[in-house]
Amino acid sequence: MWNKKVDDKAGKDKGLFASFSLRMSLYILLITTSIFVVTLVLTYRTASSQVRSEVVDYAQVALDNTIFQISTILQDVESVVTNAAVMIEDNVSDPDAMYEITALLLENNPDIVGSAIAFVPDFYRQKGFYYAPYSYRNGDVICSKQLGSEDYHYHEMEWYKVTMSNGNPHWSEPYYDSGGADAVLVTYSIPLRDADSNMYAVFTADISIEQFAEQVKTIKPYPDAYNFMLSRRGAFLAHSRHEALLTETVFDNAKRFNEPQLAELANTMLKQERGVCVYQRDNIDYYVLYAPVYSTGWSVAVACPYTNIFSGVYDLRDAIILIFSIGIVFIVGLCYFVIRRLTLPLKTLTLSAGEIATGNFELPVPEVKGKDEMRQLRDSFENMRLSLIKYIDELRATTAQKERMASDLRVARDIQIGMLPKNDALVAYSEKIRVYARLIAAKEVGGDLYNFFVKDGKLYFIVGDVSGKGVPAALVMAMMCRMFRTVASVTSSPAEILSMLNKVLAENNDSNMFCTAFVGILDVENDTLAYANAGHNPPIVLNQNSEPYCLDISPEIPLGVIDEYVYADAECNLQRGAHLLVYTDGVTEAADNKGLLFGEERLQKFLSQHLSHQPQEIVDALIEELANFSDGCEQSDDIAILDIKLMNDDE
Repeated sequence: MWNKKVDDKAGKDKGLFASFSLRMSLYILLITTSIFVVTLVLTYRTASSQVRSEVVDYAQVALDNTIFQISTILQDVESVVTNAAVMIEDNVSDPDAMYEITALLLENNPDIVGSAIAFVPDFYRQKGFYYAPYSYRNGDVICSKQLGSEDYHYHEMEWYKVTMSNGNPHWSEPYYDSGGADAVLVTYSIPLRDADSNMYAVFTADISIEQFAEQVKTIKPYPDAYNFMLSRRGAFLAHSRHEALLTETVFDNAKRFNEPQLAELANTMLKQERGVCVYQRDNIDYYVLYAPVYSTGWSVAVACPYTNIFSGVYDLRDAIILIFSIGIVFIVGLCYFVIRRLTLPLKTLTLSAGEIATGNFELPVPEVKGKDEMRQLRDSFENMRLSLIKYIDELRATTAQKERMASDLRVARDIQIGMLPKNDALVAYSEKIRVYARLIAAKEVGGDLYNFFVKDGKLYFIVGDVSGKGVPAALVMAMMCRMFRTVASVTSSPAEILSMLNKVLAENNDSNMFCTAFVGILDVENDTLAYANAGHNPPIVLNQNSEPYCLDISPEIPLGVIDEYVYADAECNLQRGAHLLVYTDGVTEAADNKGLLFGEERLQKFLSQHLSHQPQEIVDALIEELANFSDGCEQSDDIAILDIKLMNDDE
C-alpha cells in the first residue's frame, strides 16, 4: 500500500525531482563561483599590493639616486664658492685680481660655466660706478669681461637682489643665458661681508641645467614611464619635450589640457614635499613618485603607468578566469548527472516528511537500501518523528523555563540600573549644579548609558549609545560605565578619556560592537565646559533668554571602530542658569504609528517651553512627551537623557 502510494505521487512530481537536481547543480555552481571570485579578488589584491610596494620601492630608489647625484653637484658648487670667497677677502684691495679669482674657479671646477663678483655700485670708484668681473667658458677657452655697465644693471638681477636683501646664500631661478654660456643656467650666490659685517659684493657661480635634465631623463623604471623636474615657480627644467624647458610651466599645461590633478600635484611638489599619488592622464592611471632637490626649491617626479606595473597581474587574472570557465562547465554537467542519481531515494523520504508535516507521527518512515548518507537521512527522519512526539511533551516545560528566563532578565535590568549613579549623588553641589538623568531600555536590558561624578570641583559626565540591543549591548554598557570612572580618575581631558575607552573597546572586539559617546568636564567655578565627541548627536544648550541650540561639536567616529584613534578636545562657556541636555538618538528617533520621527526640531521646540524648569522636571516631561508622541507604539531604541543645570546665585 505504501509503495503504491509512493509510486503514484512520485509519478506526479517527476518534474519536481528533476528540477531539484537542477537547483542543486545551480547551488554548487553558485558556491563554486563565489569561492572562485573571492579567491580571485584576494589573489589579485595581494598581488597588486605586493607589486605596488615593489614598484614604489624600485622607482623610489631610482628617484633618490638621481636626486642624490644632483644634490652632490650642488653641494660641491656651494662648498667651492664658499672656499673661494676667502681669496676675494684677501685680495679685496686689488680690483684687477678679481678676474684671476673667477677664472681660477672655472679652471678647477668643470661643472661651473661662469662666475662673477658683483660689487655694490661705486665700490671701486676708479673702476666706475658698476664693477662686476665675470669669467665664463667659451668652448674650451675661459674668457673674462666686465658685467657692469649702463646697459646691464646687475644690481637689479634676481641673483643679486635676493642675496643682498636676505644676506643668505641663494640658488636662482633657472634662466637662459645668451650673453656668455648660451645655455640654461642656474646661479648660486653668496654675500661677501667686510670686517664690520657689511655686505660689499655678491659672489656667484653659474652651472648648466642641462646636466641635471639628462640625469632626470635616466629615471626609467618602466618602458612607458616618464619624468619631469620643476623649478620652484613650476617651470619645466626637465621634460620629454625639450622645447618646453623654461618656456612652459606645469600650471600652463594643467590649464591647457584641463588637468586639475596635475595642478594639485604640482602645488604639492612645490611645497617641497615627498610622496606618492595616483594620477590619471589620457585615461591612463599612473603611480607618481616625487621628491625635492636639496636647497634649490626644485622637485623631481617619475610617473609609472599601471599597464606596465600590473601587466603580470593582469595575465595571471586572465589565466585564472579562462581555467575556471572551462572547469565550471565540466563541474556543472558532472554534478547534475550525479545528483540526479543520488536524489532518487529522496522520493520516498519526501512523502514521509509530508505525512509528518500534517501531524501524523504514528506512521514509521520506510526503509532505504544501502548504508550511505541516504540511509542516515532516513534514520534521521525516523528519529525526528520520535523526537517530535517527545518535543510536544516537553513544550510545556520549555514554556515555563522561558518565563523564568524573562524573570531573570528583569532582575538583570534592576542590576543594570543599579550600576548607574543616583540622581541625588550631587547633593553637596546642588547650590552650583543640578543633574538629573534617566535611562529607558527598549528591552529588559539595553545599551544606552550615562555616568557622572564630581572630582576637584569639576563635574565629569558621559552619555553613550552602544550598537545593538539586549544582553550584548548591556555588557558593553556596563564595561563603559566602569571604565569611564577609572579612566576619568587619571586624566582631565575628555579627548584622552574617549581615546582610552576606544582602545579598551577596540581590543578583542570580535563582535564588532561600537559605541557613540559624548564626554564633558564642567568646571562649576569658572562656568567652562571641556568636551569631546565620538560620533554622538550634539547636546542642546538652553539659556534663559535665547532659543535652544545645538552645541558645536566635531562628529568624530564612534568608539571601537579604529584602534589608536585620537579624539579632539573642545571648550565653551556656559551661562549661569543654562541647561545642557545630553541624550541618545532614541529620543529623536522615537516614532509614532505612522512612522514619523520625533526629530531634533520638535525636541528644541519642546525645550524652548521649559527654559525655567529644573533638570528633573525637564527630563520627566520629555519622557512623557515621547510617550504621548509614540501613542502606544513599541519603543524601538534605548533612551538615555542627562540634564545639567548651572545654577544662578539666587536659586
